[in-house]
Amino acid sequence: MTTHTTEEPPAGSLDSGTYEVLRDRLGAQAAELARRAEELDARRIDTFGSMELRLTGTEHLRTESNSVPRDIVAVGDRLLLGHNVSPGLRARTTVGDVFALHDRELNRLAEDAVPGLLDDPAFRGEFEALHRYYQGARLLRLRRVDGRLLAVFRTGDKADDIRVLRWELTADGGARFLDARGERDHVLPPSHDFEWTAATRDDHVLGRHPHVSVGGEVFVSTVGGFLTVKTEDDTETAEGIHSEPVVEPLQSLGDAEIEHARVGPLVLLRIRPYKEEAYRHLVHNTVTGTVVRLDGIGQACRRLPEDQGIVFPGGYYLTASGTARTFDIDAGLIGALEFERTVRSPNGEDVMFAFHARLEGRSLLLPYNVIRKAVATPLLCQGYAVFEDGTLLVLRADGEEPGRVHPTQRWQSPFVSDTYAAARPAGEGPLAVVGNADLVRGISDCLSLARAVTETQDSPTTGVYEALFAVCARAVDAYHWLDDPELGDLGTPLAGMRATAEQIVAEYETVRDLTAQAARALDEAAARIAGQVRRPRPGRTGVAGPPRVRRRDRACRHARPLLRPGRAGTDPGGPAASADRPAHGPRRELRVHRLRGEQ
Repeated sequence: MTTHTTEEPPAGSLDSGTYEVLRDRLGAQAAELARRAEELDARRIDTFGSMELRLTGTEHLRTESNSVPRDIVAVGDRLLLGHNVSPGLRARTTVGDVFALHDRELNRLAEDAVPGLLDDPAFRGEFEALHRYYQGARLLRLRRVDGRLLAVFRTGDKADDIRVLRWELTADGGARFLDARGERDHVLPPSHDFEWTAATRDDHVLGRHPHVSVGGEVFVSTVGGFLTVKTEDDTETAEGIHSEPVVEPLQSLGDAEIEHARVGPLVLLRIRPYKEEAYRHLVHNTVTGTVVRLDGIGQACRRLPEDQGIVFPGGYYLTASGTARTFDIDAGLIGALEFERTVRSPNGEDVMFAFHARLEGRSLLLPYNVIRKAVATPLLCQGYAVFEDGTLLVLRADGEEPGRVHPTQRWQSPFVSDTYAAARPAGEGPLAVVGNADLVRGISDCLSLARAVTETQDSPTTGVYEALFAVCARAVDAYHWLDDPELGDLGTPLAGMRATAEQIVAEYETVRDLTAQAARALDEAAARIAGQVRRPRPGRTGVAGPPRVRRRDRACRHARPLLRPGRAGTDPGGPAASADRPAHGPRRELRVHRLRGEQ
């Protein structure tokens, strides 16, 4: 893949002294804003507390027989483990061969430790019937969906040959068995939280190098042997900010399938050139003016909070900095992952995206912190369980070999339940009046602004400063407490950044107009000069011609005057002298005429 990046003239193209002053001023204001926001964040943590995602230990789950673990789930203060024993080990499959209850310390409990879960007679009847009629039935996974617990069994060779047992979970940590018809509950959410919009014939722009207009912002073409993305509606050139070859060079504009979606400042492109089976997925950042190819967004893609970017199986993309990152995970597993759920912390500071591969039974967890703008190390596991106090148990994925000891990691996480967070004592002071969630969003936006200034000073564009100005304006309107001195007075440096960004944009416009005027004046002057220039003739106006012409020209100048016999007074010697000399005048006249004719 070949990527071409073109940017607007850098801010250094302004008057160097003017830009340096504005740049240094903006950098100082951003640093001051970041300092005040970090101090306020430290006070917020002292007031409300904060739990980071942190590994606290590695433990082991034990089963009575050799088995392959499939999933774990929290039921109140208990942990339910789902596993499959080795085939042929038992003549008849019992409840204990598939399900096992443990406490928070991973000690084995009796089957009646959670009333109504494994000891319900209706459940046991359905379980026995399932394994009697489907002798090859195997547990696939356990799921909690809208206050219900689902146990998904595979009953045939096809992926959709399933039977789902379901329970209703109660507030006191108990359960009540419903039936074995939970297939309607076992539905995954949409893989994308946005809609793709297909391009039509009305979007085609014809010309020497035709392209398809995508919302009037991006222009895409697959003709000429390349997939090209432009930001200018110019059909006179085939150049763009991104280009990569296509399989079939001989194709027309309407042969390709082009779709797009707008996610905040990002324009996502879904393109399938002619005679190609797979779609190509590109991300165009209207802030940085760059394009990157991320095919992972095709199978699933979700927005990050506050439109900070997107996340997809195996990676993420951040809008402010244009950073794209993919994790080193098995490509086969990445291709099988589907979006499953989102887990959020009550204060909105952290969010965890969970993806799941149905047949493999593995899950990928991507925790994201809104303030730090970063995805933590991805957790690849066989299953996970989140308790009310935020304790996260992760069942490690160690292959398909059966065993009796299964490694499990214990993590401290900020993903506590709403009821657990509400039971905490309320803070005091001005921070408690504003609230933890609103403080998190405001601090996050301020740190994002400061970080954006730092990361884009080396290669700024007009779009960067226009976006910076717009974000500053939105932050001032969204958070009424920014000017409060008791909360750090974040509004003062923010207002300064807004004014400086506006001034830089105005300077850009002025320089752009002056540059255009100078270019037009230069072209007009060049045209006038070209119209006055003439090519001189050889031997004239002091410019010498070729050597042969110069010799003949000298011969013509030194030729004697023509002698015409019979005309008195034409020869200084008189008639007598003329009579004495040979009559060769006509020959001399002929020679002189020839010489002049050769000029």
